[in-house]
Amino acid sequence: MITVIKGRLINGVLDQPVENGLVAFEGNRILFAGPEDEYVIPVDASVYSAGDGTILPGFIDCHAHLTGSENAGEWANGRLLGDQLLGAAYQLGLLLDAGFTGLRDMSEAGLYLSRAVSRGILKGPRIVPGGKVLGITSGHVDFDPSVTVKHFNDNDHLSYLMDGIDGCVTGVREQFRQGARFIKICATGGVSSPTDRIDDVQFSPAELKAIVDEAKRHHTYVCAHCTGYEGAYQSILAGVECIEHGVMLTQREIDLMAEKNLTLVTTLWISLHVADLPGFPSWMREKTLLCAEGNRKTIEMARKAGIRIALGTDFSNSKNTPYLQLGREFEAMVDAGMTEMEAIKAGTVNAAYLMRMDDLGTLETGKLADITVTDQNPLSNISCLASAEHIKLVVADGCIVKNTL
Repeated sequence: MITVIKGRLINGVLDQPVENGLVAFEGNRILFAGPEDEYVIPVDASVYSAGDGTILPGFIDCHAHLTGSENAGEWANGRLLGDQLLGAAYQLGLLLDAGFTGLRDMSEAGLYLSRAVSRGILKGPRIVPGGKVLGITSGHVDFDPSVTVKHFNDNDHLSYLMDGIDGCVTGVREQFRQGARFIKICATGGVSSPTDRIDDVQFSPAELKAIVDEAKRHHTYVCAHCTGYEGAYQSILAGVECIEHGVMLTQREIDLMAEKNLTLVTTLWISLHVADLPGFPSWMREKTLLCAEGNRKTIEMARKAGIRIALGTDFSNSKNTPYLQLGREFEAMVDAGMTEMEAIKAGTVNAAYLMRMDDLGTLETGKLADITVTDQNPLSNISCLASAEHIKLVVADGCIVKNTL
């Protein structure tokens, strides 16, 4: 049966909305997306109206960690993978409720969850998994220096520590062995790790090259967590294709990113607000205070250079970063100087580029039917994308998974 949604349409391609628009889909494919008067609605179609709201492509989060830890329970401090997987499976429903129908994940759990969603036995966004986040001993993801590296790698489901060229090749291959479709590394220090500075350079140039070369042999790419600028520069030289956060980039890195057509993933809401949130240790707060202004400058330079910017959140479904408010990242992008349409494209068509799925990110004939409907006009009020309460209808792979119209 054909399903039709009528209303203001932002298709992810045009810079202006179609005020009297329409999307029609059958199965999981879009039949038509454009002006309402250019499509004849079949008499037996199911028809929905967005009213004063807006029809958009399904949102995509390019920086997710589906660890499930916030909903894993208290048994064994929530450290067992089974409890974390069930917590993450529950969280997938929250992501759909917020209008997010796709995400790029960096965690062990995402490997299993992506396969379950693709098999149709679990309802959730389509997931492109990257496996564990790869870092060095004493680096950004070395969260527990009280245990040995082997113990850490055997028991941590978010991160993996590796050192030296051989260790890096082994670590990357281990992620591909489990089903990873891209690789994420930590090229600099970070805010949440106790053993480094945010501007520390982590992997050596030789290690970075080994990681990138191994990913290329698997026909995919490496993205790099970059808070400081020097580690980002070394990563770009080594062939990394995507920079995560990019908090303190300089014009040197921006120019090289533009030359190489690399993507910048935002995570701006965290960067701009974490210092004001409760419950963080003093050493972490001191780090975050350095980030906000630097991140605003990065966005300004990236926009001027024409760099592709994609939405990422780094949310964990904590009390401070609930998945039902994942769309706060749209607000943060506008707060940092992006236009509303730039922010929307960052969370749709630009994000689909990193998913390496040409069928996503825009509402066009023949593309996959991933659709989000909000209750207002995000071009005049971007906050209507910030919370699940404003998301009235969600279609994922042609199935209506939320409808409160």
